[in-house]
Amino acid sequence: MNITVYCASSEGNRPVYREAAVELGEWIAQNGHILIYGAGRYGLMGALAGAVKENGGKVIGVIPRFLDSREGHRDDLDQLEYVDSMAERKTRMIELGDAFIALPGGVGTLEEIAEIMSLKGLHRLSTPCIFYSVDGFYKPLEAMLQTMENEGMLSTPYAKNIAFCSSLTEIDSLF
Repeated sequence: MNITVYCASSEGNRPVYREAAVELGEWIAQNGHILIYGAGRYGLMGALAGAVKENGGKVIGVIPRFLDSREGHRDDLDQLEYVDSMAERKTRMIELGDAFIALPGGVGTLEEIAEIMSLKGLHRLSTPCIFYSVDGFYKPLEAMLQTMENEGMLSTPYAKNIAFCSSLTEIDSLF
């Protein structure tokens, strides 16, 4: 299964985020899945891809040319796809993915996984959409979605489309 993972190009302020990225990468490789990600070599992106590769897994990176010239990509990817824009990258990562996971990240991570949530709400995707809420990172978002649901702003209950998991064991149970 191709698992698209969205996450930060930084490691954040707490080691627990990097530890979770490494743990997820090990799980992806050990279960014979393929990682689809943004090709970055730094931060959680780099730690995740490194863990997949170190455990014998396959990694496909998708990166816009302008970003590659500025930040570069990992040199050990099994496949690297160049695109011309962030929008094309997002589209291509969706096309390649069979499941979608958001590790902690910033605005870019949120923007990417928000598209998955929207597509699931529109019944355009039927694949898993998972927030890996490491140490409660996504609890505020989960509460906001509950508020949207309570206020009648979501046509489909978010819980039917999105999973908030606090451990790899919970993620594993969805596969």
